[in-house]
Formats: sequence, structure tokens, C-alpha cells
Amino acid sequence: MRSVLLSIAIGLVGAAFIHIVIILALPMWTGEDAWTRVKMLGATNRFYSLANEPNTSGLYNENPYVRTAVCRFDISDGPVRIFAAGDVPIWTVSAYDASSNETYSMNDRSAIGTGVNITFVTPAQMLQLRRFMPRALERAVLVELSQPQGYVALRAVAPTPSQQPAARAFLENAICTSITIDPA
Repeated sequence: MRSVLLSIAIGLVGAAFIHIVIILALPMWTGEDAWTRVKMLGATNRFYSLANEPNTSGLYNENPYVRTAVCRFDISDGPVRIFAAGDVPIWTVSAYDASSNETYSMNDRSAIGTGVNITFVTPAQMLQLRRFMPRALERAVLVELSQPQGYVALRAVAPTPSQQPAARAFLENAICTSITIDPA
């Protein structure tokens, strides 16, 4: 009798575990995960501003006081630099890998200076940059990523209507671009 109860308990725990795994993996299998939606926005190394209402992409701002732009990148062939400047009260930037796991995050309170100046690199590219740091990257925050593909979400908070144009300009002028490392 005891072995039957133990077998039933093990079966129930196993079934629960399998159901949890399936539920968590379902978005990836259906193409409804964030990475797939970001890829559908367009080409790499370009910011795409998100709408403030639900739309067919499934990516939008839920908070009317927050504006968001997303850029997909691939650092396999070279580092990617994220740069944004402007007069916004609060900004945040988050990087995610292709599995939508957050790999880096920063905001205006923890930045060097007043704008966004981040360069994403592979471990090998970081070694190259340690040997020769281009002048343009001297004040950039260098972030080493283990996965070459990912995306960045850049957000500007505009709590009053008068700050909305500045938030839009901050995102519209943001740069997401590949850079080359001079092997000198």
C-alpha cells in the first residue's frame, strides 16, 4: 500500500512539473514571445518606437506616461553602441537576450553623464577594446554579453503633457549602431 501511494505521489509531482514546463515554454513555441515580436518590427540596429495602444505587433506602452523604443542587435560581427541624449526627466534602458532574459539595465540616476552611452560587446571584443580604446568609446559603459543576439528597450518617462515632445525626441534621435574596432 505504501509503495502504491508513493508511486501516485511521484506521478502527480512529475505531471505537475511537466505542465509547468509546457506552460512556461508555450510562448516560445507559438511565436508570441517578445523576441519574435521584436524581430517582426524590422531590421537590426534601428530603434522602433512603440505605440501607446494595443496593436497587431503585441508590443506597446501600457503606461501613457512612458514612451518606449526597441532596437534588436547582433554583436557577432562587432560591438553595438546605444546612444541617446535629451532633456527628459527620467530614462531607463534594459538589454535582453533572445530568450527575453534581462542581461543589463541602467537608468539616468546610474549613468555617466546625462544620456545613454552604452556599448555591447562579446568577451573577445572586450579584450580588443582593452588593448585599444577608441576615443569615441572612452566615456561609454562597456557591457560584455554572453549571447550575441538581443534587444534593447529604451524608455523615457514624461509625466506631464508638456514633457511628451521631449520624450518623443529623445527616442527618435536615439542611435543603435554597429561599430568597428580598429585592430591597431
